[in-house]
Amino acid sequence: MSFEDLENAIIEIQQSRSNFQLERFVLGQHPTPEMQYYQLILEIQDLSFKHKNALIEVDIFEKKIAKLEASNDEIKLLKARQKKLGLEQLKLAILGTERELSHLLAIWDTFEHKYSREEIEAAQPEYWKARLSANANAMIMGGAGVNPAHLEAMDQAGILDDFLSSTVESVGIQPESISGSTPTI
Repeated sequence: MSFEDLENAIIEIQQSRSNFQLERFVLGQHPTPEMQYYQLILEIQDLSFKHKNALIEVDIFEKKIAKLEASNDEIKLLKARQKKLGLEQLKLAILGTERELSHLLAIWDTFEHKYSREEIEAAQPEYWKARLSANANAMIMGGAGVNPAHLEAMDQAGILDDFLSSTVESVGIQPESISGSTPTI
């Protein structure tokens, strides 16, 4: 393998998060389309600003390099070489950002409905019911039981009683055996 092959391999892999990660873990962590859309827009916003800022940084690097290279000072010429390495690394990061942005924008295009702030807010009760219930079920499946802070969050969201009722029924606990106290799940 040549050095050129290695450089091409480095260029080829540039993207901090894979498309799979973006779809499944960044957006997929949210159980409702409204919150997936919300997360998507926040991700696009963040990457867009980082991209714009990085392009400004390229200009700054190039001006600093030109100024250093205009000198006959050996140290300044070495600093120019050093800045060129930083510029090279920045350009690789920009490439990765552009790939992520491209994929996120393609996902945005798949949303037939573009949610408003009002629609996202209106969907919050259903979102938190789905998310908190799924997390509690995962804790139960993991054998650790649902921690008290999570139970408190479920109570604050107004879903604890329904969750307890459905969980008690699904595992076959008789309500009378609870004796009026909150069961340990």
